[in-house]
Amino acid sequence: MKPMYADNDSKFIAVLNRKIETPKLMNALGHMTVGLMAKLPAVDKSKPLKYEFEASWADPSLISLYPFILLAAKNNNQLKTLHLRANELGVCHNAFTDSMLGSSASEQQQQTKEVETDNLTYFGIVIFGATEQLTDLTRKYSLFKG
Repeated sequence: MKPMYADNDSKFIAVLNRKIETPKLMNALGHMTVGLMAKLPAVDKSKPLKYEFEASWADPSLISLYPFILLAAKNNNQLKTLHLRANELGVCHNAFTDSMLGSSASEQQQQTKEVETDNLTYFGIVIFGATEQLTDLTRKYSLFKG
């Protein structure tokens, strides 16, 4: 059995809607993660580490100390419930819904503001926080298998 990753006091967890096509999920995952990083009180909370390459021409990569876990939701309602719970508990999170697709950012913003929450199709939610709290929130989800 593989040992557990040592640096896991906090973690990122993305819960994705398994009914959405993978290319659309990957796009949503990128947007959700960038948005989540902007929401964090300080980027240092994610503890970015510099990974330098041997090649002098290669810019170093910044990778978080903490794990990034991909989980799958069985249905839209599970994601809506997770979104609601993350809000209630004050967990740093970022969601992506079908209203965020459109021909312009302003159109997407307007659609998102106008659509009733019950009519949204969730692509996913990314959360960041203390492992213990996130484990309680995400216990019912399985690993995303793409």
